[in-house]
Amino acid sequence: MKDADRIYGVTDGLANLQALQAIFRLTERAQFEWIVSTGSLEEAADKRDSGHLGWFWDIADHSASCLGEDGPSAESVAMAARLAKPRFGYLSEKDRRLLADAVALRCEAFLTVERRLPRNAQHLKRELGIEVITPVRHWEFLRPWAALWL
Repeated sequence: MKDADRIYGVTDGLANLQALQAIFRLTERAQFEWIVSTGSLEEAADKRDSGHLGWFWDIADHSASCLGEDGPSAESVAMAARLAKPRFGYLSEKDRRLLADAVALRCEAFLTVERRLPRNAQHLKRELGIEVITPVRHWEFLRPWAALWL
């Protein structure tokens, strides 16, 4: 990376990038499923970054095959609908939509580089059963087990 890369100006940007690299190396062997939703597609397209979109489409192709086998259930869709309730009024419309997609698709975790959303992780876990974590935090959780696959 160049010294002028914008990643250096983002709080925890480089640490999150390095954690994502480690997580992806691990998931090549451990076969964790990554899911990207239509809401994720819209967010990726809004960035107008061809590199980001290329990465997105790599993950989206894998997501489609996973969802073909095991998509939303009636219960998960009902759980996702709870995000429309006032108790989630602190969420932006975009975050609400992305989280609703993740809950409906029965994801166990929602990975974000955003700093604000993880502050509400306990409430979201309690109400919706989904972990909201940063790449750094997720890697801290996975690192002790990584030697089993790497």
